Amino acid sequence: MTDLETRVKSISYKLISEGVDIYKNNQLDELTLVKHACSSCKKAWYMNLTECFFCGCINSYLYYCFKCKVYSSTTGGKSQCGTCEEPRKKICFNEKCVSNNSNYQKELNRPKNGLMDRGSPSSVSQTHCLSCGSEYNEYLTRAVKIVNINNTKDVKFENSFLFFDRIIFVKNDENKYLIIKNKMEIKASNKFENKINLNKIF
Repeated sequence: MTDLETRVKSISYKLISEGVDIYKNNQLDELTLVKHACSSCKKAWYMNLTECFFCGCINSYLYYCFKCKVYSSTTGGKSQCGTCEEPRKKICFNEKCVSNNSNYQKELNRPKNGLMDRGSPSSVSQTHCLSCGSEYNEYLTRAVKIVNINNTKDVKFENSFLFFDRIIFVKNDENKYLIIKNKMEIKASNKFENKINLNKIF
């Protein structure tokens, strides 16, 4: 595996961990990046994140036993309470939510495995931004070129770079990155960073 292949794979893994989808063509050093984000603040938008239909509370991934009145993690846990053996439910964590009103709680949590269960009709995908509260989201797309260099003086803007939204220069044998979007930003060629700054891509 060449240095460039290693770099591209490392950058790809990092971006995927940040919620970015990656599409490749036949060129090793060219990537198309897609990020589902809030239209206002550009923070990540998670379609696999569920929230309560009634109050918007984010899924806490907790079981609740109505008899023992205790919460427990759904991770590796059984749907039966370990103390009383009664079925546990994934309820809304917000105590002020109408779904936790004593008159409706059991009825609203009866379907599936509780109101916050993925298959419940009262559990919906993310409807507002976790950072700013906006209800609007969009897909951001960037065409990216990755350039492996030996040292800072090798940072040059070629005419072929005009076809890309961002250029990522990577120093050979170092985990340092310079992300630029146009020729004018070459002047900041000494401002390499120790990590991929997603804000400079999107």
